[in-house]
Amino acid sequence: MKTLHATLGAAMALGAALAPVASATAAYPDKTVRLILPFPPGGSADTLARMLADRLKDRTGATFVVENKPGASANLGTDYVAKADPDGYTILVGVTGALSINPTLYPDLGYVPDRDFQGISMMATAPVVIAASPQSGITSVQELVEQAKRKPDGLSYATNGVGTSHQLAGELFNHTAGIKVRNVPYKGTPAALQDIAGGRVELGFVDLTATLPMVAGDRVKAVATTGSQRSPALPDVPTVSESGYPDYEALTWIGLFAPKGMKAEDVETLSGHVNAVLSEPDMQEKARGYGLEVQGSSPADLQAFLVSENQKWRKVIQDAGIKLQ
Repeated sequence: MKTLHATLGAAMALGAALAPVASATAAYPDKTVRLILPFPPGGSADTLARMLADRLKDRTGATFVVENKPGASANLGTDYVAKADPDGYTILVGVTGALSINPTLYPDLGYVPDRDFQGISMMATAPVVIAASPQSGITSVQELVEQAKRKPDGLSYATNGVGTSHQLAGELFNHTAGIKVRNVPYKGTPAALQDIAGGRVELGFVDLTATLPMVAGDRVKAVATTGSQRSPALPDVPTVSESGYPDYEALTWIGLFAPKGMKAEDVETLSGHVNAVLSEPDMQEKARGYGLEVQGSSPADLQAFLVSENQKWRKVIQDAGIKLQ
């Protein structure tokens, strides 16, 4: 992800400069482009995809529509796109779980991400928040680690389920800090936050957007965020990396992917349009309202990022012995 941060400015500038030329000289897209989202309507990924679709329609003159195909922990919609015609008119709104985590957790998936998908552009990232109960006395990463070392297996962290990006962020922190804090999976972030606020669990690795009102109301303490840079939504909250663990980073992300085999020139055309839209200041501002940091990328950078994320989370899952029941 740090590589993507480094190339973000260049990718967006290139998209803004070249996309108008591409749209004037290429027929693609000349019919409806379907953006397949493997989740139900609602949520930040759905909202971002719809904002992007509207602006791509204005920019290209072609119709872009979002279709929700939820099911099987986002595997259903992802597999649908993997098997679609690679003509550039069926595009996946890909997410961390379906493309970087599930391939290890579900050995019988019908798709292999780096084999079956071609990256188009990153869309946005968001950190996970380490939130502590006010009763825990934990106000910093250092205090979290100290408590965990004093009480091996005595601390617990809440997440939105087994095998989620939030649990994996917690297990990566366990490994990085040399501690063992036990995961307590909940059926969703709201239930996890209620038990953190009530002191029934000491802390959690939880969704940024859902946590903000609880932080503002002093019901939970935001100890750290898990990106390489501070979140604009919580500018006074340090990152884990600046709290003594510089190699730690755990992000949730959203990107656009095509079935492998889409024409290279069409991939570049669509990537240019997407990067140009994502560079618009009001697009970035609106996305921040949903806890997202908008950023584009080149197709090659996204493809390389996908491979690295698969390797990273596969190792975390295997080292932690995470298995679905």
